[in-house]
Amino acid sequence: MRLDVGNFYVKDINFGDVTQFADGVLTVNAEEAIAALNPEGNLKNVELDVARPGENVRILPIKAAVAPRARADGRAAFPGYTGDMASCGEGELYAIENMSVMAVGKYGGWMEGVVDMSGPGQPLSPYGNILNLCFTAENTDCMIDQGQHANLHYRLGAHLLAEYIGKAVLGQSPEEWITYDTVDISDKKLPRVVMVQLLSTFYDILGFDDLFYGNDCVQFVPTLIHPTEMLDGALCSGSLIPAGQHNSTYDYQNHPMVKKLLGEHGKAIDFAGVILTSIGPTIERKDRAAIRVADIAELLDADGAIYVQTSDGNPDIDFFKCIVALEEKKIKTVGICSESTGRDGTTQPSKVMLDARADAIVSTGNAAEVLELPKMEKVIGDLESIVRDPYPGTWEDSTQFGPSLREDGSVIMDAHSYLNNDGMSGWSDKTCKDF
Repeated sequence: MRLDVGNFYVKDINFGDVTQFADGVLTVNAEEAIAALNPEGNLKNVELDVARPGENVRILPIKAAVAPRARADGRAAFPGYTGDMASCGEGELYAIENMSVMAVGKYGGWMEGVVDMSGPGQPLSPYGNILNLCFTAENTDCMIDQGQHANLHYRLGAHLLAEYIGKAVLGQSPEEWITYDTVDISDKKLPRVVMVQLLSTFYDILGFDDLFYGNDCVQFVPTLIHPTEMLDGALCSGSLIPAGQHNSTYDYQNHPMVKKLLGEHGKAIDFAGVILTSIGPTIERKDRAAIRVADIAELLDADGAIYVQTSDGNPDIDFFKCIVALEEKKIKTVGICSESTGRDGTTQPSKVMLDARADAIVSTGNAAEVLELPKMEKVIGDLESIVRDPYPGTWEDSTQFGPSLREDGSVIMDAHSYLNNDGMSGWSDKTCKDF
């Protein structure tokens, strides 16, 4: 399949009477935008705000991040979710670059994220370096704000708003067209490579897991997709994995590793496709997933694989079992993962499972790295949520560090809760130092 992406690069975002894109500036009609993201009125107290790189702004708790996209042919940007079912990964897609749409709530939960737009926290997330159009809101039924399905309306709202914003560029000529294609290059005899992406799919309860063509990935069985499908809205993020190790929809739409492999297709490799797999809640399902991934890779006659992990701890078992299954079929596999060595580097094992056959591992760093972030002049969202609500990387109080939210408004927390700090999909720019 061939996907042609027309990119429009936004330089600033303002509010005005008409939603439009002109001369690099996105103007948003706030009333229309709120109506677009909240069509059934499931959210209340909805407000829009803009966070720009370099501003003294902290955003939290971030529940979803989505890239604005639209199609001139009328297909939904997220088929099966924001509109009717349709194919993904081919045709023309219009993209507004250098920005995200973020859903931000009053209450925080397990996968809620934090981003700073300036200071020492800014470079710790890719979202600190782009414009972020944020909406803050509460659930109409306040009883579910901290319940198990609290994020459903926020997540849908972020995708609906991203699609509404994306339509602002329809009918215009993009600054550039980028073509993604995997044409047949079998005559070049290059090594065939597959990418394996571990999805956020742990719970057997609807409403938590990633969505595939709008379908909840509960009990997901490994599936082969064309790489361009991932870039074109086939995957939408769930509400399960800690923010530092979480793939937002924005990350799937802009997946750096997928783009890199597509760029190397026909040059250094023959990119055979992406295999989506799951975090199994039982050993049987972990084994099933590993077997299926290896069988699919073998059917594709793959020589090598790149396995991109999501989260750590329990998913380490899926990670290593799958790598071993691939290696046993003589498919050389590189694993990309984060580690979690505890707040002092020694309090817990880095990985809950290891195997000598997994001999090519790229680490993106310690997910429990302690971050000290200064007070920000402006907060989009709710700063008190960082000690009130169950983030995985913050605490109400600690004998070693004190409370995560200090009296002066500064914050101390684990990287677990800093949005996409681990960057396993390819965002990470961390390096190693010798001591």
